[in-house]
Amino acid sequence: QMCLPPPNRELFLRGIQHVLQKNSHIIPPHGEGMKLYVRPMLLGSGQQLGLYPSPRFSLLFYVSPTGNYFKSATGGLQLHLETRRSRAARGGVGNVKCSGNYAVALKPLMDAKKQGFHDNLFLELETYHKDGNLESAILQEMSAANVFFVLKTGEIVTPALDRGTILPGVTRDSVITIVKEFAGDLKEAMKQSTGQDANITITSRDVTVGELKNATEAFCTGTAAEVVPIAKLATGEGEDPFEVVFEHGQKLPGGPVTSAILKMLREIMVGDRSSKATEGWLRDPFASPEEFCKE
Repeated sequence: QMCLPPPNRELFLRGIQHVLQKNSHIIPPHGEGMKLYVRPMLLGSGQQLGLYPSPRFSLLFYVSPTGNYFKSATGGLQLHLETRRSRAARGGVGNVKCSGNYAVALKPLMDAKKQGFHDNLFLELETYHKDGNLESAILQEMSAANVFFVLKTGEIVTPALDRGTILPGVTRDSVITIVKEFAGDLKEAMKQSTGQDANITITSRDVTVGELKNATEAFCTGTAAEVVPIAKLATGEGEDPFEVVFEHGQKLPGGPVTSAILKMLREIMVGDRSSKATEGWLRDPFASPEEFCKE
């Protein structure tokens, strides 16, 4: 989609291994959300002014120690439901991790913060018409994070990727795997959250605004964010009114299900939890290149 040739798997993994080896001295100690963030970048670096693909490309890797992505949040996130501007549309590049997706979200983000929100949750704008039925509009994602909702039925749901407008985040995929693999370990947390002894399911499908009234918890996921609870979702000034407060989202690290999933994710990150489905998630950067890059 971006007219950039993808690097082969071995080159990509060797780049990651090399940057980790050279920067191992800045890996932070284990702590509350502390991690070394790795960002690969592929860009056109040819010399031209015309509108055509670059004849030359650069593959870069950089790292940075990081803590909580939403460091200003003392509790769950206060999100603005953005009903006027679009982050991505069908046929575009919303499912690609390109800089343009973040650039288009910046002005709406600054405007949301002026109204006291931490971030925006965007809609599939084609499914909403002003002064129409907002509750039937379909949710998309935040400025730089995917979202999940814990419904009273025991379903944990996240917006589907089928429209090609949502980034298939690695942490999103990790959470889906964790819930599928360790559903039994989440049963008590789900009961505390919903008051129901329900079967736990995880689904990726269209999620409407109105369904959030049936949610007890909501959280977002991202590489730097990990898993962060959402306290409230509401429209802002001059928009069709809507507000939902999530019962278990007011305090960190979130409700029973949210905090249990975060705990499991961190256990996997430090090697304290594993299963067949999580094999290969942890690689030793000081192993041989063959070992580090193996399938």
